[in-house]
Amino acid sequence: MKKWIRIKGVAAFIIITIALILFTRLFADLLIKNAIETTGTLLIGARVELAEVDLALFPPGLTLTKLEVTNPEAPMTNAMEAGHIRLSMEALPLFYGKIIVPEISATDVRFATKRTHTGAVTPREKKTAIPDPPSDKSRLSLPSLTIRDPKRILAQESLSSVEEAQKIKTRIKALKTEYKERLAALPDARDFAAYEARIKALKSKKLEWRDVLGKAGEIKKISEAVNEDLAAIRTVREELTRDIAHLKERIEKLPELAEADYHRIKKTYGPSAQGVDNATALIFGDAYAGKVESAIRWYQKIAPLLEKKETSGEAPHEKSEEADSIPRTRGKGVTIAFKEKHPRPDFLIKKGQFQGEGTHGDLSGTLENITAQQPLVGRPLALTLSGKALTDMETLKVTATFDRVTPHSARDHLTLSGTGMTMHPIGHKETLRMKGARAAMKGEVRITSGTDLTAETAATLTDVHFDFPTEATTIQRAIHGTLKDITTVSIQGAARGTLADYTLSVSSDLDDHLKKALKNAVSELTTQFDGALREAIREKTGAPFSAANTDFKGILAMEGDLAQRLQKGKSLL
Repeated sequence: MKKWIRIKGVAAFIIITIALILFTRLFADLLIKNAIETTGTLLIGARVELAEVDLALFPPGLTLTKLEVTNPEAPMTNAMEAGHIRLSMEALPLFYGKIIVPEISATDVRFATKRTHTGAVTPREKKTAIPDPPSDKSRLSLPSLTIRDPKRILAQESLSSVEEAQKIKTRIKALKTEYKERLAALPDARDFAAYEARIKALKSKKLEWRDVLGKAGEIKKISEAVNEDLAAIRTVREELTRDIAHLKERIEKLPELAEADYHRIKKTYGPSAQGVDNATALIFGDAYAGKVESAIRWYQKIAPLLEKKETSGEAPHEKSEEADSIPRTRGKGVTIAFKEKHPRPDFLIKKGQFQGEGTHGDLSGTLENITAQQPLVGRPLALTLSGKALTDMETLKVTATFDRVTPHSARDHLTLSGTGMTMHPIGHKETLRMKGARAAMKGEVRITSGTDLTAETAATLTDVHFDFPTEATTIQRAIHGTLKDITTVSIQGAARGTLADYTLSVSSDLDDHLKKALKNAVSELTTQFDGALREAIREKTGAPFSAANTDFKGILAMEGDLAQRLQKGKSLL
């Protein structure tokens, strides 16, 4: 008679089952915990920690206790913390190596909580680095709110007028040397005195009528010699006159050059209202830029998880001769994915719910279609989040979709709104600083093709208080007088471009008030700067200008000498 039940088979089954249960109880929880912490840490770039993991087999499920995800930009703060996370899994897909989670729930979820120890990790070299968005936004630069000492400016700045005066002085020196030599070669007073003596001698002689013709010939020779000397003197004088006229023209233009130096230095170093066309950026610009950059960094960490990189391979029946020639390793096989009639993603969380209650307020939300293979699901990942009585915020509402249903056509959309937000001190203490306020805001972000960014936000601030230093500057006093009575502010912000190269704009109804205050203060500072600059330029140009004029008088004396020689020569004719 045949035995329907084999004792050895039953015993083997029982032993294997017990071994699996023991392995699950003893090691599976630890392995899963380590896998979640290690993978999460690599993805986030900061420590991900779990207090406990509990795996259930019948029915399949998993419970995570106290999950902490560190904010990589603030290692002593958790970006997110969850007290308990429970999820169930479909049993059948597990046999095909697929994890399908019908529902997951998280309780006691909190954001931005303090850590007891740092969550920083040693950075590792990445094979493909994600480009960081631009951090240095010159479009949000601050205008100059102080004036420099003009004397210190001129100590390092060259003046065109001083350089020209020095060139004139050098030119006059060269001309003096040249004309001194030429004047020495020309007839002078002694030469003309000799002519005069000869003429007097001829006039004093009593000649016979036969000697009159000889006397006339001698006088003619003297006259011709005098005319030749006068022609030489006239030539030198005309050339000297032209050089003097040119020098005079250059000297007369020195004040104009000094004025041009003044305007150039004033434009370069003087107080300017340029940069206050968007005065709101003085307060909110840097903070807004920082928030945008932080959001982009988080998006760039999450985006790669939304799409699975498919690997191409040959079908089993399309083996090439080259593939046949590759030596096979014993015990090693090839994973072949056969076409499924109803394909499922490798990993899918159909629906997730999370909530947090307690001292940090009430927070709840849903997540749907969490997978890296959205084309197989046919629906995008969707997020909703709402909260009330939160820390530093009365209400919060967020909706987001990350659409990868159509390959190579990513479309991501996020909207958010909040009321009763507590605004902490923001701005620059040395320029403009808002000490505190309450805010209600709305925002919308669109990212297409994974790179093109369009973001717009609008906020209304109430109970606004501005902070001003005890020892205020002229501009800060002007701003204080303008802002001291303002308690409500409307702000608009935008970011447009690509994730790697975008432009920011921040504006508000403060702009007109601030521009007026700043321009009035700049006008006052400009008046002070102008007076000091003009005095400094006069002081620096005084000696060179005076030297040029003194040397010019010296060369004018040469021209006077030539004029006297001409006059003396003409008197002989």
